[in-house]
Amino acid sequence: MKRLAVLALAFLLSGCSVSLPFGGQQQQVRYYVLSAPVSAGTELHTPRIGVMPVSMPGYLSRPQLIVREDDGVNIRVLDFDRWGEELGNGVSRVLCNALSAEGLSAVPLRTGTPVDAKLMLDMRRLDGQLGGSVQLDAVWTVQKKKEVIGSGHVVKSAPCGDELSSMVEAQSSLIQELAKEIAQAMK
Repeated sequence: MKRLAVLALAFLLSGCSVSLPFGGQQQQVRYYVLSAPVSAGTELHTPRIGVMPVSMPGYLSRPQLIVREDDGVNIRVLDFDRWGEELGNGVSRVLCNALSAEGLSAVPLRTGTPVDAKLMLDMRRLDGQLGGSVQLDAVWTVQKKKEVIGSGHVVKSAPCGDELSSMVEAQSSLIQELAKEIAQAMK
């Protein structure tokens, strides 16, 4: 009898954990990834730049997408809209592809590939408002044998629509523009 009561209680509790208020259906989780340009590749003799793991602010270091509210201060964490990869890894991937498209051979440093220089990126902001704009604020430094051979601070914005996919596309475009600025400074 006790065993039956325990099973019934477990069944009720598990049923409570999946039921939604007002008879609604469970919401599906959607996943997003940053888009990168397709590069034609670079010559093997081109000096390789190793992109170090990207430093991200704490509020962006989570699987959920973040939308900034109209007041510019408050953020909203979207529980059912998530990154398909860690955002820092996505930024690194897009940056490597975009740098390669600009003629610089770039690889994520975590791959173990020998490199000639290291790119450090401190992403201070990469968020925005739906129906408004997306903001990118990043500081970058390239070092070769512990000597700084290039650095910069980039602040850019891009308009985005009312859909999350347009926000992610704007974020991708801003990272690609960042890569162009880094490539121009390194040439």
